[in-house]
Amino acid sequence: MRAVGFHAPGGPEVVEVLDVPEPDRDDLLLVEVAGAAVNPVDLATRSGQIPTEGTTLLGWDLAGTVLRAPHGSGFAAGDRVAAMTAPLGTGIASMAERVALDPAFAVAVPASLDLLVAAALPLAGVTAVQTLRLADLGAEDRVLLVGAQGGVGSHVAGRLLARQGPTDLLVRPGDADAWAVRLEESEAAGTVHTSPDAIGPGTYDVVIDTAGVPTLVDAVRDGGRFVTITPFSAPTPEDHPSVDVRLTSVEISREDLQDVVARAASGEGVLPDVETLPLEAAGQAHARLEAGGVRGKLVLVP
Repeated sequence: MRAVGFHAPGGPEVVEVLDVPEPDRDDLLLVEVAGAAVNPVDLATRSGQIPTEGTTLLGWDLAGTVLRAPHGSGFAAGDRVAAMTAPLGTGIASMAERVALDPAFAVAVPASLDLLVAAALPLAGVTAVQTLRLADLGAEDRVLLVGAQGGVGSHVAGRLLARQGPTDLLVRPGDADAWAVRLEESEAAGTVHTSPDAIGPGTYDVVIDTAGVPTLVDAVRDGGRFVTITPFSAPTPEDHPSVDVRLTSVEISREDLQDVVARAASGEGVLPDVETLPLEAAGQAHARLEAGGVRGKLVLVP
């Protein structure tokens, strides 16, 4: 069976399609993978920023069709599902032709939602839900979202703009006009910024950083919160004693993933633009994502 991985960390060129054993555990849900999204955590793993030992398989997100379901799982052969595999903790990677996983990791995908779009939702969507939960926003909190154009940021933005609270966005200059339109059409009042330099100190009750701009901790008022999803570019709490610095550590949650998929299927949630590539182009996908400028999600199709 084909799966994406690497033998030793390095640049995108170390990523290859490997021949690995077929999954053979009858107590797990066996899924034929329709698509597996490429995420920044895959790049961090491949580069060695997140240490691994020996040959490592990649991939956190998948959507596909159930081939075999254990008794009592609630699934049956032919069901459409999405899942987040969290390989760093579970040892199960998603970028493969077939994946066997705990049924508790998977949720049903409604017929109205394309499987390749569903494949792009799990990690980004669940991270967004858990980040907002950690931010613990009050109705009157003034919020700055950093990186609304990104995978996680777009999910956070969609929920913030439905909140009706004061919300500012920091985005790349090329995305400013589109986000200004979305902000104007929303219930929220706010401004779109394109440079951190335009943001004054002590301006916000909460800054949610999905793009790795730790200097914006200075934009938080005394007693406010700085919530980040980027562990490698987070402010040091000891250096900012007047700010509550919080780091999201995403966890598998069936309930949160069900929320994300249901919102997407109903039209209330984010439907990312998806570009598909074959498994053999995984290294190319890493190089493009690392170079920046990718809009939407790159999804590998076995």
